[in-house]
Amino acid sequence: MAIAAERRLKFWGWGYEDQQPPPAEVREAAAGIRGHLGFEPTEVEAPVALESIDLPAPRLAPPPSLSEISSSSLQERVTHAYGKGYRDLIRAFQGRIDHAPDVVARPRDEDEVEAVLAWCADAGAAAIPFGGGTSVVGGVEPRVGDGYEGAVSIDLRALDRVLEVDAISRAARIQAGALGPALEDQLRPHGFTLRHFPQSFEFSTLGGWIATRSGG
Repeated sequence: MAIAAERRLKFWGWGYEDQQPPPAEVREAAAGIRGHLGFEPTEVEAPVALESIDLPAPRLAPPPSLSEISSSSLQERVTHAYGKGYRDLIRAFQGRIDHAPDVVARPRDEDEVEAVLAWCADAGAAAIPFGGGTSVVGGVEPRVGDGYEGAVSIDLRALDRVLEVDAISRAARIQAGALGPALEDQLRPHGFTLRHFPQSFEFSTLGGWIATRSGG
């Protein structure tokens, strides 16, 4: 496994791990809203520690040719197990990972995407595209059943470039893994904007917007 380090997303909620407010601030916020809830929670819960989550052993192993872009680490598997629907967040917060991918692959170009898909086909594995992981309808959860030998989450965020801008037709060719902010940053020097700003803009990708018609 040689996946490059990056800023880590929370596995149990929106945002990055380093954006978590301190416990004292959370308790203060809880005290302020208790009167509006109609009940008195006994304590403010903290998310389960990643290290305490127990996953079954991976059922698949990537071939040597894909080992550089693949991982079966606990952090990668848990982070790619759920989207961001309410049910997803509650289960992740409590460390209840009902289904986790066996392998997370991060292709860096089209050839590697093709190679990952070919391996999935040969291995009988479900291939699950993963952009920003903001699905609220279960779209990235690897609940694949017994018809597959395992599940591979294909994280496309390394495919994040605006490849071509045609100023005459006002069109652009953009890779599917581009997050909203990165996409706009690359279009701006050309005087363009996609002008699409969903609620999940910071953490969702162009490919996800297209695949779901921006419906989650």
